[in-house]
Amino acid sequence: MRILGLDLGTTSIKAVEIESAFRRFEIHEYYEQKIESGSDPLQATKALFTALPKVPDRIAIALKTGNVTFRNLQIPTRDRKAIQTGVKFELEDELPFDLDQAVFDYVTLSQSGQISQIHVSATLRQYLDTALNNLSSIGIDPDLITTEAWAYRTLLNRILPQTEKERPILLVKIGNERTILYVHWSGFPVMTREFPWGGRDLTTSICRKYGIPLEQAEQTKRDHGFVLPPSQKAQAAPDQVEFSDVILQPLEELIREIRQTKLICKNITHEHLYSIYLTGGTSVLPGLLSLIEEEVQIKTKPLKGLSQLASSGVSYSEETDASFLLAASLALTLVGTDRTQPINLRKGNLAKQAKSRELNYENMKRPLKAVAAITISLILSIIVQTQVFHSRLKTIDSQLEKSIRGFFGQVAGSAIRTYLSNPSTLRDSIKKDLSKAKELAKLYAPNPHSPTAFLRELSLTIPKDTVVDLLQYTAGSSPTANYSPTENDSAELSFLVSNPQNIERLSNVMSIKMTGGTKPKTEEISSSDGASKKWKITFTGKPIEAAYGK
Repeated sequence: MRILGLDLGTTSIKAVEIESAFRRFEIHEYYEQKIESGSDPLQATKALFTALPKVPDRIAIALKTGNVTFRNLQIPTRDRKAIQTGVKFELEDELPFDLDQAVFDYVTLSQSGQISQIHVSATLRQYLDTALNNLSSIGIDPDLITTEAWAYRTLLNRILPQTEKERPILLVKIGNERTILYVHWSGFPVMTREFPWGGRDLTTSICRKYGIPLEQAEQTKRDHGFVLPPSQKAQAAPDQVEFSDVILQPLEELIREIRQTKLICKNITHEHLYSIYLTGGTSVLPGLLSLIEEEVQIKTKPLKGLSQLASSGVSYSEETDASFLLAASLALTLVGTDRTQPINLRKGNLAKQAKSRELNYENMKRPLKAVAAITISLILSIIVQTQVFHSRLKTIDSQLEKSIRGFFGQVAGSAIRTYLSNPSTLRDSIKKDLSKAKELAKLYAPNPHSPTAFLRELSLTIPKDTVVDLLQYTAGSSPTANYSPTENDSAELSFLVSNPQNIERLSNVMSIKMTGGTKPKTEEISSSDGASKKWKITFTGKPIEAAYGK
């Protein structure tokens, strides 16, 4: 998603485009369109927006600080409806204009117990109407209209170290015609003030002192401008001191405002200002940081917003960091967790969602035709598939009916309809008939435990070099006898061997052919003349299935 933060300045229009995806973001590009002297700023805005390589997905702008006001309220409840009612009640007493003429939005900053810390921003509806109408006339419809204070709050919470977030911080943004003083403390805005002073006052001072045109004075300030802090004046040349004093004279107003803000901050937070951050085009003036630090006795440093936001390690120039800070801050309000609960003054019938419902039929004609064509194609496809499936079902039903008649023989038509409508009944009937057929096959089939089969398998298993005489053989029933579930399939075999070694071989063979028997009985038999000996061995048990040659 591409998000565009739009800074509508007085000398140029600045924009920062952020690419956001999968909870990560990266500064994609920044743009600037100069406003020609005497031209309409809206035309410069349109030119910048038209030159974008791709239309952004979301746009954020801010109303000027002088046109908005905010309050930080403590409301003794956590209930959302009660908070909304409490905010309205507080604003009725606080706002210098009627609440019916105002537009406001609020955000819950924190909650502790039953206390909710609320940040409320409000403006006159006429300011919002003017901004929307102007942007609408050049084809721009912003998704978010917030305040500069909320934009700075979002940026500082992302880039400041934790130690500085807990202390009061002053952000000084010096523009061409106006300067913003913003105090940030514990992660939220404490105060903000706009006063009509900026880089133009330095240019005017140079113009008056040296009697040169305003454009030349501006160029001189940019190329050769500087100011000497008190600690460096003694080492400077007289002409340097003279030039520095020309710029220092209008800077005294800025220093006076910073000192006043320092006192107000101490009164609100009961803490001293921890540090001052300078931004804006004029903030890059050489010597300005040191001058402010020596005059107000607070460490002062530049705010390098874009460089600190760039996750790829890109470093921007001092001038770029200073000039595009507000545009980057506005884009950040629609990124990450901050996008879920921003200060957005587009409320009620001014909300973008309400305007998006006003659809133009001419613009929607082609998409509607495409949707209609797809819908008709889908319906026709469903009809054709339904006909094909019905045809296949009829064919399968006919084949199944033939199979049922072939399996069951003479069967009534009502039974066939029952089987077709209820396959489980058909399956149970087939299982019953198969069980009957198996039982009949057992009754009329040859005896599976034939003694002859056992004897044949036994003769094939006993090795040829093992000579034995079979004296007694009792195993199972006759091969022509019918199958009986209660038949006695036990066996008893007696062998006569003349070599004791054959006893062990014979025992090994019989152990794998019979199970469940007793230990083989061995009996020594002598001949009548006593010259030779033989042994009789008897085996009893139950032949295994494999012993019948299966």
